[in-house]
Amino acid sequence: MNDRTAATDGSTAIYNGMLLTMDASFHQYDQGLLIIEDSSITYAGPFRQELFSRIAPEQRIDAEGGLIIPGLINTHTHLGMSLFRSLADDSADRLRKVLIPMEKALVTPQLVYYASLHSISEMLLGGTTTCADMYFFADQSARALQESGMRAVVGSSLSSAAGPDAAEFSEGLERLRELMQACEHSDLTTAAAAPHAPYSLEREDLLSVSRFAADHRLPVLSHLAEMPFEEPYTLERYGLRPVPFYDSCGLIDDRSVMAHCIFASEEDRKLLISRSCGIAHNVSANSKSAKGIAPAYEFYRAGARLGLGTDGPMSGNTLDMVHLLGMTAKLQKLKEHDATVMQARAVLETATIGGARALHMEDRIGSLEVGKKADITVFSVASPAMFPIYDPYSALVYSASPSDVSLVMIDGKIVSSQRRLHTIDTAAVREACRTFTGQIAAKML
Repeated sequence: MNDRTAATDGSTAIYNGMLLTMDASFHQYDQGLLIIEDSSITYAGPFRQELFSRIAPEQRIDAEGGLIIPGLINTHTHLGMSLFRSLADDSADRLRKVLIPMEKALVTPQLVYYASLHSISEMLLGGTTTCADMYFFADQSARALQESGMRAVVGSSLSSAAGPDAAEFSEGLERLRELMQACEHSDLTTAAAAPHAPYSLEREDLLSVSRFAADHRLPVLSHLAEMPFEEPYTLERYGLRPVPFYDSCGLIDDRSVMAHCIFASEEDRKLLISRSCGIAHNVSANSKSAKGIAPAYEFYRAGARLGLGTDGPMSGNTLDMVHLLGMTAKLQKLKEHDATVMQARAVLETATIGGARALHMEDRIGSLEVGKKADITVFSVASPAMFPIYDPYSALVYSASPSDVSLVMIDGKIVSSQRRLHTIDTAAVREACRTFTGQIAAKML
């Protein structure tokens, strides 16, 4: 139980629900109480009438018997990609044959801004409170995130080849500087360098990214050990597997988050863990592309900073963290041929405090504890699938749907309640997006 200070006027209380703190001891309270002052949690524990009575009635939030958990954390996505979803599904090599040409032809700052708002809407309604994003015109994603009130690490995608927002690598660094300015005065968005992948940048450019990120203390987001051709590529050019190659460039450290790591060997895993590197496991995108089942359980068992990610909306099609929970558990059991591995509580851990560790933000978010930011998701138990509940972790991992999310709070502010967003006009965003989807459809003809 945590208790730093008595409730005061202006505080908010969330009550009448089962509280799953996801703290180091996995404390849970059948009748829990959270008290929030400004943006932080000041009490998390069993219901206490003397604290509750000090909260003004209009500042009391009834969880209606639901499950109160830390907000879900999406450790890898591409917000600006949502308007390309469902293109060329079920076809081979969509990335190089379809997506990259479409992005070069059609991605603009305006498309990224509205696609990001569209993506954020889906995440908020699904209980996600923090994401790690990497895409083009990242200052526009940061703008959308700041308007929505979502917490995020925002990466400016970098490549040695020409892309939608940069004709060459040096221009990409200028885009990163613009992103840093866009995030400079925000408490919720953090700028990051985002080299695309080992095969997308020359070694000297990767070294430049490493130096720039170190000089400015920026997080580094990237894809690593994801593609079947990646290992032959780095071995032929540099004599190293992808993970040690990135390490030789100074990109594997306690500010890094590497997505996928499907083909990470045992030695690779040891290296990533020893460097305190975050790992973003993208089960839906990995399986849809038929690349393989990443060794998530091996990472988890070895103590990695393991989080879950949806990947981009073209790769996994949705930004739904809830259904990733069950997929993660089931595919790891299948991979290990063992029904007892990657149990429900462990999976929820990767989606909350594990995701915070992956993003190196566990001191601020990821669990419901005194002093941490009030990033909170409440799941209703009103749907048939959510009754009965004998194990709340199993209910969330194997039974819940995004539609069960009844409340989302970020930084102490309610951003969604009763399936209604408070910070985004979803109808207006969808209407604005139609201009771009029309252009995309015409390009496909």
